[in-house]
Amino acid sequence: MLYLLLALFLAAALVYVGVRLSQRRTVPPRVIGPDDDPDFLRRLP
Repeated sequence: MLYLLLALFLAAALVYVGVRLSQRRTVPPRVIGPDDDPDFLRRLP
């Protein structure tokens, strides 16, 4: 019984670490500069 609980705990820990690592690899959001802003471009003469 103890081995089953230990195996379940290790499996849950591996899943948790895998999810955290996959979320960490996401690309950071791109910052919109003034030249990318459509409202700014519309106001230019």
